Amino acid sequence: MESWILMGDIVGSSESDSITLQKEFSRLIGKINQEFKDQLKSPLTITLGDEFQGVVADLQTSVQIIVRIEEEKWELNYPILIRYSLGLGEISTPINSEIAFGMLGKGLAEVRNSLTKLKEKEERIVLTGKIPDKEKLGLSLELLLEKQQEWKWKDREVISGYFKGKDYKEVAETMKKDKSLIWKRFKSLDFDSYEKRRRLLKLIAQNEN
Repeated sequence: MESWILMGDIVGSSESDSITLQKEFSRLIGKINQEFKDQLKSPLTITLGDEFQGVVADLQTSVQIIVRIEEEKWELNYPILIRYSLGLGEISTPINSEIAFGMLGKGLAEVRNSLTKLKEKEERIVLTGKIPDKEKLGLSLELLLEKQQEWKWKDREVISGYFKGKDYKEVAETMKKDKSLIWKRFKSLDFDSYEKRRRLLKLIAQNEN
């Protein structure tokens, strides 16, 4: 039986403060596991300090998890950039519902090999397996990740405030900044464009389930 397998690793982790990075990465993955606990067949599990893997219920949830990781990371105390490998493939051993260790299968190997090869490229996501309209889904994911990557860590309070559902006035109040200044930051960060990309990705993922 084929399963949705999601893996990821931190870009440039060897150049980072490893202790702080691992602590914040663990906090991020813990939040995602809690939020999606009912849709994870095997929870996202950190395997090598800077990598994770898990087995997800379906494509739509897999995409939602990637989006949530990208949005939730702005709450961290250390900048993290992640590349992803998502695949539909075979897991030949029983799925471990407690921790994503000890499982074997062709699908797992393909997703991991694709993640390794991705390190040699500038792209941040690769899809494997017989996924309908794979190219369309992949491009949509890339567009969303590219928009996120344009943003700078110095704006993380503004960005995280936006993802908490706050408008620019609330963010300005929290940051004790001039409202017109934060309004300009909202405009320059182009959240409207990000929302369009996120909606497009959601529509594509829904149609492929």
